[in-house]
Amino acid sequence: MRDEIIQRLGMREPRIFVRGFDRPNIWLGVEPFHDVTEKQNALIKRVIDVEKPGIVYAATRKHSEEIAEKLCKKGVQAVHYHAGMKAGEREKVQTAFMADEVEVIVATTAFGMGVDKLNVRFVFHYDISDSLDSYYQEIGRSGRDGEQAKAILFYNAHDLNIRRFFASGGKVDVDEVLQVAEAVKNVETPLEPEDLQKQTKLSASKVTKVLSRLEEVEAVEILPTGEVTQSEAEVNQEQAAQAAAIAQEKQQKFLQSRLEMMRNYAEVRDCRRRFLLNYFGEPRQKACGFCNNCQAGIVVEENLQNQPFAINSAVIHTNFAKGRVLRYEGDKMVILFDKVGYKTFAVELVEGMLKQIDE
Repeated sequence: MRDEIIQRLGMREPRIFVRGFDRPNIWLGVEPFHDVTEKQNALIKRVIDVEKPGIVYAATRKHSEEIAEKLCKKGVQAVHYHAGMKAGEREKVQTAFMADEVEVIVATTAFGMGVDKLNVRFVFHYDISDSLDSYYQEIGRSGRDGEQAKAILFYNAHDLNIRRFFASGGKVDVDEVLQVAEAVKNVETPLEPEDLQKQTKLSASKVTKVLSRLEEVEAVEILPTGEVTQSEAEVNQEQAAQAAAIAQEKQQKFLQSRLEMMRNYAEVRDCRRRFLLNYFGEPRQKACGFCNNCQAGIVVEENLQNQPFAINSAVIHTNFAKGRVLRYEGDKMVILFDKVGYKTFAVELVEGMLKQIDE
C-alpha cells in the first residue's frame, strides 16, 4: 500500500514514518457459513447480543438497507448508510450515530472516512472486504477508547464473487483509451471529465479509469481543478493508449491479488493477528491469544529455521522482479511484488529464484 501511494503521488525517495499497526484490544474472529440465510441470521443474533454501539459493513446498498431493516424489527436501533442517499440524509444518519442516538449503523464503505467515535464496541463485516488494507482500516474504527472491542467477518466463500466482479469491472481496451486521448489532444483548453463523457459516449467511471491510466503514462495532465489537458511531453497517442491499457490490466491483476490475500485471512488456520501484522510488515512470532483461532487452539508455531528470508526483507525474483516478504505459513511464503501484486510460493522451491537485495 505504501509503495502504491508513493507511485501515485510521483514521490522520489520520500522519508517514510510508520506507526505500529497492532490494536491488541480488538478481538479478531471469522465465522464461516455455506448458507446465506444462516449467515444473515447469525449476524443479526450477534448484533443483538453484543455490547453497542457498533458498525456493520456490507458490500452493497441492498444489503445495508436489508440488514438495518431486519435489525430494527428485532428491536435494535439501526440505520443504513450508503452513497445512494442524499448528502443531507447521510449527514443526519452520521450525526445521530456519533451522538449515540442510534445503536448500530449498517453501511457500505461510503461510511467511515473522518469518523472518530471512541466508544465503538464492534465492527462486523457481512461481506468480505476487497483487501486486507480496507478491512484493517474499517475494523480500526472500533475500540479507539482503548477498551475491548470485537471485529468479526461473517464469511461465505461465494461472497468473493461480488468482490471479483468489482475488481475486474470497468475493463478498458486500447480503442477506448485512444478515444479519450484524442479528445484531449484535439482541444486547446482544458476539458471537464463530463465533456469527455459526452464526446466519447463512455460512462463516468470508465472515463475516470482511462484518465488515471493516461496520467500514469504521462499522456495527459489532470489539473488541481479536476480539468484535463494534454501533457507537455511529446507523446505518441497510439503508444500511450497501448501503455495505458497495459497499466489498467496490471492494476486489475494487482486488485485480484489483494482480494486473494483477504481470502487467505478468512481461511487461515493460524493466529489472525500474526497474519495481519506480518502482512503489514510488522514481524510477529508469538500468537496473540485474542482471536478465534488462538482461543480454539488452531495455531501454527513459527519455524524460524524454515524462513530463508526475514519478514519485510526486500527480494528480487527471476520472473517477477522486486518484492517484499510478507509472511510465512507453514511451508509457504507470501511476497508482495511491485508489479504483479501478491504471490505465494513453496519455501523449498524458491532457492535459485529469489535473492535478498538492499533497499
